[in-house]
Amino acid sequence: MDAFMRSFPLEDIRVRAGGDGRTVEAYAAVFDTPTEITDQDGHYLEVIDRRAFERTLQQLAPAGSRSTWRVGVFYNHGRTLWGTPSERGSMPIGTPVEVRADNRGLLTVTRYNKTELADEVLENIREGAITGQSFTGRFTRSDPGKTPRMGWRPDSSGKLKTVKRQEIALKEYGPTPFPAYPDAAVIGVRAEQLAVLLGQMPDQERERLADMLRTGTPAESPAEGDPEGPPATGDPASAGPAAEDPPPRHSARQAIAWAKLRAEIKARRAL
Repeated sequence: MDAFMRSFPLEDIRVRAGGDGRTVEAYAAVFDTPTEITDQDGHYLEVIDRRAFERTLQQLAPAGSRSTWRVGVFYNHGRTLWGTPSERGSMPIGTPVEVRADNRGLLTVTRYNKTELADEVLENIREGAITGQSFTGRFTRSDPGKTPRMGWRPDSSGKLKTVKRQEIALKEYGPTPFPAYPDAAVIGVRAEQLAVLLGQMPDQERERLADMLRTGTPAESPAEGDPEGPPATGDPASAGPAAEDPPPRHSARQAIAWAKLRAEIKARRAL
């Protein structure tokens, strides 16, 4: 059977705190989630069974004298943005530490290598520029087990056939810039980044963050062309704004911090 490729959007990604920050946790698949698919098998709804990876994980896991997983980690499947083979991308960017199925999906824990390409990918993940993870493999058992000659097609009412993937042979996984699967997430939030941002905020900002967490109220942005906000008014010797004055606008650095925090909160609420 031909190899299949599946991609999943990352609502957030967790880079483990401590050490040198090169261990990444993310889901490579989600279970029991009907998803509209169009590929070489036609146009249909796909559901990945929660036991689909059991056999392949037993085969790929470290065993005996072998201490490493027999599964590759590549950026965008080792391909260019146009789907052609990439010589640079054919080099692994990470080493699997753990791959296991939990109640949500296939969780991967990966130690990123100290290479130029891995560093670029890791930095883009941290900054949110790379938002997907994907895997390739073979569907060795499905229900229905036989695909029609012309592939699955909607019936006369437009209803799609549901195909349950019961067993999958995993080949490789890794980050991708083009997620397609609509319901996957990685665990947690970037706690170490949040701690840094919170530590940079004055007491007043932290109080406003607490209000935002409770109410979802958006943070203010600095005026366009004025990254530090409006100039102070009144007596220069006065200590801060009057009680009736609105709170000061954020600096450019604080505005960036607020934007990141809001993204983290949105991702956390979606879990």
